[in-house]
Amino acid sequence: MRRKLVIMLVTVLALLLAPMAVTAATAPSPGQAPSAALSAGTTATVRAPAGLRLRTGPGLGRAIILVMRFGETVHITGSPVWRDGISWTPVQFHRWGRTYYGYCATVHLGPPPVSGLRVTAWAGLRLRWGPGTWFGIYGAVPRGTILQPTGTYQWAGGIRWAQVQYRGQFLWAAAMYLTPV
Repeated sequence: MRRKLVIMLVTVLALLLAPMAVTAATAPSPGQAPSAALSAGTTATVRAPAGLRLRTGPGLGRAIILVMRFGETVHITGSPVWRDGISWTPVQFHRWGRTYYGYCATVHLGPPPVSGLRVTAWAGLRLRWGPGTWFGIYGAVPRGTILQPTGTYQWAGGIRWAQVQYRGQFLWAAAMYLTPV
């Protein structure tokens, strides 16, 4: 009986922790590049909230060089490759006067963040404490207001929400009423 309880506990823990271990991108169609936007010579931004591991080569078994923080910029040095069911992008990374070369999971790289998001709703836009109409309203901002994006987006209630920083608060706004500036 005790053995079954231990096995069940280990299984539940594995299921809970597995999503945190790695996020895999879906494989591209035959003849399609893993990510058309990420090509050699361009830059990208780390989009993993908890940081992104830079590895010595493509694959989960490769050694970790360091962890890049959310929002840091990397330089793409080659085309993505697939290993362990994950797309890996070769990058060059600079920190503290040193240059590092390695691979990181493509799914956690995105375009450089926009400098701001302009409110386009005619009657202004409500800023909420969370992504969804069921969250409380912090306040409303008029049309033309520039909000500072965090780069985080989430779907809830059929609406795409953008997290923004406004007057020192992290709030959420309906992305359909925002345009990059």
